[in-house]
Amino acid sequence: MEDEIEKILIVEDDPINQVVLSAGAAAAGLEPHLYPDGESGWEFFEREMPRLVVLDWNLPGITGVELCRKMRNSSVGKYISILIVSVRDQPEDFEEALKSGADHYMIKPVQVNFFKAWLAVARKNMQSLLDLEKNDAKVERYKQEIEDVNYQLEDSINRANQMTREAEQAYVEINQIFKAVSGGIVLIDLNYNIMRNNENFLQMIDCESEGVSHRRCYEMFHSTLCGTENCPLQRVKNGEERVESRVTKVDKNGAKVHYRIVTTPFRGLVGELVGIVEHISDITKRVEAEEALKESEKRYRELSRVDELTGLFNKRYFNRVLDDEIKRVERNGQPLSLIMMDIDNFKHHNDTYGHADGDKVLAQLGTILSSSIRTTDLACRYGGEEFVIILPSTAGEGGALLAERIRKKFAEKSFYPTPEEKVNKTLSLGITQFVPGDNIESFVKRADANLYKAKSKGKNQCILK
Repeated sequence: MEDEIEKILIVEDDPINQVVLSAGAAAAGLEPHLYPDGESGWEFFEREMPRLVVLDWNLPGITGVELCRKMRNSSVGKYISILIVSVRDQPEDFEEALKSGADHYMIKPVQVNFFKAWLAVARKNMQSLLDLEKNDAKVERYKQEIEDVNYQLEDSINRANQMTREAEQAYVEINQIFKAVSGGIVLIDLNYNIMRNNENFLQMIDCESEGVSHRRCYEMFHSTLCGTENCPLQRVKNGEERVESRVTKVDKNGAKVHYRIVTTPFRGLVGELVGIVEHISDITKRVEAEEALKESEKRYRELSRVDELTGLFNKRYFNRVLDDEIKRVERNGQPLSLIMMDIDNFKHHNDTYGHADGDKVLAQLGTILSSSIRTTDLACRYGGEEFVIILPSTAGEGGALLAERIRKKFAEKSFYPTPEEKVNKTLSLGITQFVPGDNIESFVKRADANLYKAKSKGKNQCILK
């Protein structure tokens, strides 16, 4: 199973994207397997079961979204990471991709740095998925073992009930089961006294056998369920045939231990309830794997809405938040302003000093924006060297004041593309306030028009209209 983490399946029919994706995967130390259509990609997936998958949406024959659904419904579907790439950039496209089972969605053209970032996170998360798969397999084996043991126990008890003359032999068989079963097993009478237990249970509670006999179960293995209506013993006494519970305890070293408890009735000669059987399994590793997976999913969600270079939110998240803010304005009538800005002559800077130095300028602007706004504001990288700020409960004049502070602060920042050369950059900014009847498109378009006016009037200035 460890080899799957080194393979990546790429299903892409565009030659350029094939080169970009396979080169990025190879640079990350992965073994890329490239296929141009869904049918051949699916055949490889069924044969090799790779755990990292990149799918183009528009494929000849079966689409990437349809292929994603098939993979999620496979036997390893819950243990793979899937990225869908596409030229589609509408919110409903993103939603459809996620509903099909994709972990992430990237709009073409493929951004190499972002793709590498996804690979790094997905690869790190893959170990958690592999661990979860192993733990799930163990759980299934434990379930089967429990079912087998319960069957043996029930069979032994039934034969003991039906054949009283063979009671001694039945006792021997039950005793063997108590010794052989994995996890702890305890037989408790109707007054909650412990009648029998195996060695595994003694190890769980760190106690000698002499200290357990005829002690109350809640004294020896206390949990938050004890004394409540959810107590599994009480539920069995009330008529339930099988109760499955999860409890968390703290061991003597202060570490959390998670247990799964299966509680079933123990019946007498004529079917009357004479006791209760509890089978206790330590599932700490499984719970920790599940929690690690949830944390990885949280990191994926953060990655999907944050621009890696600047640390600001991306355009997709900007559109979602702006839509919510417009709806809020339409309900409460509070002002809402928008600032759009662009780094002046940025292409010339990149052409002169290289994109790596241009990235330093972009990152610095991201830092300035983050330190200049309120917690209620939202700064985003809109695309390239263009940035935008959403200002809730702020009139246009207030937005213009903030824009001017940002313009001055950025203009004062010096950059050194070479040790001997100092460069200062400037911003052009367009500010506008939401007016009744605006939608996202008209609101953003007006701010962009003001930005264009600032550019046409000589740059390094703010325009409010």
